[in-house]
Order: sequence, then structure tokens, then C-alpha cells
Amino acid sequence: MKKCIVCLDGSQPSFRALERALDEAGCGVADILAVTVVEALTFFDCSATDCDKAFATILREPKKILAEAEEIARSRGVTIRTRYEPGRPAETVARIAREEGAAEVFIGSRGKDDVENMLLGSVSMRLVQIAPCTVVVVR
Repeated sequence: MKKCIVCLDGSQPSFRALERALDEAGCGVADILAVTVVEALTFFDCSATDCDKAFATILREPKKILAEAEEIARSRGVTIRTRYEPGRPAETVARIAREEGAAEVFIGSRGKDDVENMLLGSVSMRLVQIAPCTVVVVR
């Protein structure tokens, strides 16, 4: 069974990428790991006294996105794994793909912040350049 990673950021294209991966898993050919990368955690100072409260606030949205992904998969009769990680999105997903021995990564063509993508370059484009496996960019 091949391992697949789905990159989720809460955008519609990312959930379409999940649907595409679930199509493969529905045929019994894929083990899916849904990943949300939390860039804000990389800049966090844990020496602050309100560390737990700040972490909970930062992780509220990623946990919600992953719970929604699990529910979508469950409604289609598929069980997926989920994971959130701190870091830069493309680099973090590429690292996870190497660790997992993933055969494919599914990612939406546009994330939640199109302005940032125009200024800094697309996460999906960067991932295509550095991933150790096939990257499927879903519109």
C-alpha cells in the first residue's frame, strides 16, 4: 500500500486535494497522512509564562482543519492519520515525505493567502522543486 500525504491549510483547493487522495484510498491503494504546517509555531518563545495558552490559541485552527479532514474521510469509509508540525510549509512537508517514505504528496494549487503566494512564491511550486516524490497539485 503506497503512502500519500495531503497538505491541508483550510483552503478549498487543499480540501479538493484531500478528496483526490481519498479517491485513491477508496480503491484500497493508499495510506493517507493529512498534514497541516503551523508556521507561527516556529517563531514562538516558550519561555513566556503563558506558553500553554498561546499554544492552544495557535493550534485551534490547525486542529479544526485536521478534524474536518478526518470527518470527510470517515464519511467516505476511509481512515486517515493526521499530524500538525511547526515549520515552513514546503520544507516541512518534504521532510515528512522523506520520513514517511511517501509515494505522493497532494497539495492545493492555491492556499489561504493568495497575496503572500504572489509575493513569496507558491508553496506548491516550492514543494514540486524539493519533494522526494511525486507531487500532485490540485485545482
